[in-house]
Amino acid sequence: MTSFLFTAVHQGPYLSIKPLEAGLGSENVSYLLAGVSGEQQARQGLQHWNLDSVKQEWGSLEQFLAQTGVQAVIRSTSEDVVETNVEAMASAAAQRLGIAVFVVEDFPGNHWPNPQERLDGLFIEDTSLAELHRSRGVDPEVIHATGNPRYDDLAKIDHSAKRRTVRSALDLAGQQVMLWAGQPDGDNSYLALERLLGHYRGREATILFRAHPRDGLYLSGKYDKLLCNPALTIRDVSSYPDVLDLYCASDLVATQFSSAAVEASHLGVPSLFVLFEDLGRQYLDTHKGYSLPPWCRDGCSFLIEEESDIQSVMEQALWDDSHRMMIQANFQQRFGTRGQGNTTISSNISKIILKRIRNTSPTAA
Repeated sequence: MTSFLFTAVHQGPYLSIKPLEAGLGSENVSYLLAGVSGEQQARQGLQHWNLDSVKQEWGSLEQFLAQTGVQAVIRSTSEDVVETNVEAMASAAAQRLGIAVFVVEDFPGNHWPNPQERLDGLFIEDTSLAELHRSRGVDPEVIHATGNPRYDDLAKIDHSAKRRTVRSALDLAGQQVMLWAGQPDGDNSYLALERLLGHYRGREATILFRAHPRDGLYLSGKYDKLLCNPALTIRDVSSYPDVLDLYCASDLVATQFSSAAVEASHLGVPSLFVLFEDLGRQYLDTHKGYSLPPWCRDGCSFLIEEESDIQSVMEQALWDDSHRMMIQANFQQRFGTRGQGNTTISSNISKIILKRIRNTSPTAA
């Protein structure tokens, strides 16, 4: 029986591989986790290994992989890991043992190949990113533009029903609502929001603010003054437990480039990417290898790149129903998972993995 080891550190990577468990068989899957992903698995009452428990029982990661009969490592691409990077360690151990490794990229551009880490399959968001990975030295034969499995289940959510319930509970009925999704990228997320709020002079909307859990500036109190602006209606919802509720309650989800905007778009809520050249775009160029995420192309989201864009784009994104409907339709046509019957991103990836394992010998590179 084929045994799969799922490994992740951050939440996005964990959510990106977790849906594959159903297609590969839960009884065949074990987890090696660290950081937030381990905490999330534990909250669900589910078992997992961490590096300490592996070393205590097996002596080394290589011994663990070999003696438990792991035939493939399934991982994602956590960035800026402070904790032990079990994803990279498992890939390197698999390389030494001749065990297959499959990577589901949790955000476009996050995968950087390492000659010490094996790669049998790389699953990416969109075909437009294939050349980026080829330029980094990834074999085109192992690149698959499938989309991200973490978005599969969003198609099952009744957005309209959840919207009515949550807006009533949060006393948002009758208001136009924008959710800002922050990010842990130093000063950039703070400065982008400050600039956005400072230049918008249109009709009043309620702004829900949600900080990223790893945003050190928010934890230090840097945002306090910005969020207490008497000229704006801003509510800090960073501690609200269900982010999907907040997406559904909003009319627009804005961010620099958080995947929150992508999740919202899959739910039918338009997104706004705020990518100033000296902030978000510079970060993407440096860390991802491109200046605009794929969702910003072909009218699949609203986009602000200059301060002079703020007023007109915000008016369209919040108040112009025809533009909002066009953005939603374009996104669903290009990236949507709704209406695909029993075919899901996760099932497609699972089929590719199983086929690759059957056609590849244990020691093949």
